[in-house]
Amino acid sequence: MVLHFVIDEKVTDQIIENFSSVDKDCYFLIFTSSEEGEYNYISKRAKNVMRFNSQKEDINGVMETLKPSVVFIHAFHIEFAYAILKIKAKIKIAWYAWGFDVYGLPRIKPSTYGPLTNKYLLNNNVNLRFGRLILKYGLLRKTFFFLKKEEDRYTIIFKALRKVNYFVSYIEEDFSRFSKYYSNKLIFVYCPFSNINQYLGGSKTIFLKKNASNLLVGNSNSFESNHLDAFQIITKHHDVKMKSKIYVPLSYSNDNKYKDCVLKKGRDLFGDSFSPLLSFIDRVEYIEILRSCSTGIFYHLRQQAMGNIIAMLYLGCRVYLSSNNPAYSFFIKNNIKVFNLETEYPIFKNTILELSDINHNRLVLDSLFNEEKVFNDIKNLVSIIS
Repeated sequence: MVLHFVIDEKVTDQIIENFSSVDKDCYFLIFTSSEEGEYNYISKRAKNVMRFNSQKEDINGVMETLKPSVVFIHAFHIEFAYAILKIKAKIKIAWYAWGFDVYGLPRIKPSTYGPLTNKYLLNNNVNLRFGRLILKYGLLRKTFFFLKKEEDRYTIIFKALRKVNYFVSYIEEDFSRFSKYYSNKLIFVYCPFSNINQYLGGSKTIFLKKNASNLLVGNSNSFESNHLDAFQIITKHHDVKMKSKIYVPLSYSNDNKYKDCVLKKGRDLFGDSFSPLLSFIDRVEYIEILRSCSTGIFYHLRQQAMGNIIAMLYLGCRVYLSSNNPAYSFFIKNNIKVFNLETEYPIFKNTILELSDINHNRLVLDSLFNEEKVFNDIKNLVSIIS
C-alpha cells in the first residue's frame, strides 16, 4: 500500500483522483493544522483521504495502522521532512518534485533570477549577498542558525532527503539540475500526475479566439517570473497601435513591494495596454483570458508555470521561454514548438502561431498527457516503487 503525503493545494484533487484510479488501496494524508472544517481546495471526500496534524499527532501511529510499503511525498515541504525523520519503520520514500522544492534550495536559488530582478532583490535587501553565502555552505549555515538560536530548515530537509530513494517527475531536466548542485543516490522515475483534460479545466475542445492578440506574462507575483527582465525585452518590440492587452497574473504570493514595482514598471512601459490580474480568477474565466492571448511569455530560469504553459500550447498560443529554463529543454527534447524569448521574440513578437505548429503541438501533448498514458505512467510508477 502506498501512503501519500499531500497538502491542501489546487492540484491535490487531481493527485487523489489519478492515483486512486490506479491504486484502490492507497491513502492520502492531508497535512494540516486544522482538525476539522472545509479545505480550501480539496473537494475529495473518501475513506482513504485523512487529515493529519503534524504538530499534535504521531506519524508512527499512522504508519502502524496503515502499514504502507511506500511513502510518496508530493513536494518537499518542511512538514513532510519532519515526519520523514520521525518514521521508525524502514520504508521506501519517493519524492515527486514540484519545482519550488528543487529551485528554492540555497545553491540553486540565486541562479533563478534575471539580471534586473536580481538587481532589484539586492537593492532591496542589503544582507542578501551575505545571506546567500551563509546558506550555500552547510557549516556556515549551521553555525549561523546555531548562534541565532533559530531553526535551520535546510538541515532538516537535507537530513530527511537522505532517507529518500526516488526522485519522480516528468521533467528529467529538473533531476539533472538538482544533481548538478547536490550529489545524491536517488533513482529517477518518469511520471506526470495530471492529464491534458485537467490542464485545460476539463475541456480539450477549446481553441484560441480568432482575433487573439493579447499577451500573458508570467504566472504569479513571484521574483522567479522575472517580470522586469521580460518587460525589457517586450517593450523594445511592442506595437501600441495593435491595442493588445498585456495580462500579468499577480494574485499569488504576498510580496506587495515587488508587486508595486511590477505594477509601476508595467504601467510606465505599456500604459493602458497593461492589464494586471490582481485577484483570484476561477479556472473557466482564466481559460477565457488565455483564449484571447496569441502569446505566452514565461521568462523563468527554472521549471515553473507548467500548467499555464501546457494549457497555452494546447490552445494554440506562441509560447516564449528562456533557453536557460530546464522546461525549455524538456519541450525541445519532445519536439514541441516553443520559442526562445531572448532571440526569437524580436522576430515573431505576438503573432499567431502557424496552424501546422498548433496541430503538431497538440498531437505531441496528447501523446504525453492523454488520460490513458498518464494512467499507465502512474501505474508503472506504483509498480516500480512498491
